[in-house]
Amino acid sequence: MKTFFIVLATAALHINVLYAEDVADVLGARQIVMNRPRACKQPVNLRPIFDNFHNTLRHKAARGIPLNNNRHFQPRLMYGLIYDCLLEKEADKVVRNKGGVDNNLGVIKFSKDYDGRLPKAVEEGFDELIQKDRKALYQVIYPKATRFACARTVGRGSGGKNRIGVACVYDQKAVLTAFDGKGPCKTDNDCVYHGGKCQWNLCYAPLNSA
Repeated sequence: MKTFFIVLATAALHINVLYAEDVADVLGARQIVMNRPRACKQPVNLRPIFDNFHNTLRHKAARGIPLNNNRHFQPRLMYGLIYDCLLEKEADKVVRNKGGVDNNLGVIKFSKDYDGRLPKAVEEGFDELIQKDRKALYQVIYPKATRFACARTVGRGSGGKNRIGVACVYDQKAVLTAFDGKGPCKTDNDCVYHGGKCQWNLCYAPLNSA
């Protein structure tokens, strides 16, 4: 537990100096894995940003890619996050302040004034959030989470700017527990938490049919 806490605290402080080690060769073929896509209502254009932010960071954490010269993630078994459209409904409630979610679900959220492109504002909002909120970072890279979704609102900000609000909901709330430090999965048999398939060094849990 102490190791998990120390490593994540380090990540929160130094996420802005991620090494330039390129994971594009590995992630280039990665696709968004979706569950129950017909239930999704959010605009499609932001979904790749939601997915890329989460699963790229999780991939880096799984492989132990260093954050600077002397601070690293310890390699670990990590599940990739499936975009679950039923959770998108929960995220929409959170971002619109229309009620809470089940206590077993994880939540992160932010709001940000911007005057440029919306996708860039979302990317910057995520980066700023995990810089200042360690709990948000813990949630994003919690190894045993398997599903997530995000929702957004756009309105008027201050000084003539627009304001974006984003909330993401996860099937499991992050807890500070020990993790499997053997490194990322290489075969399906490595996916010991929930079963599933090993793809792009991330385990993906079986899809729900309901």
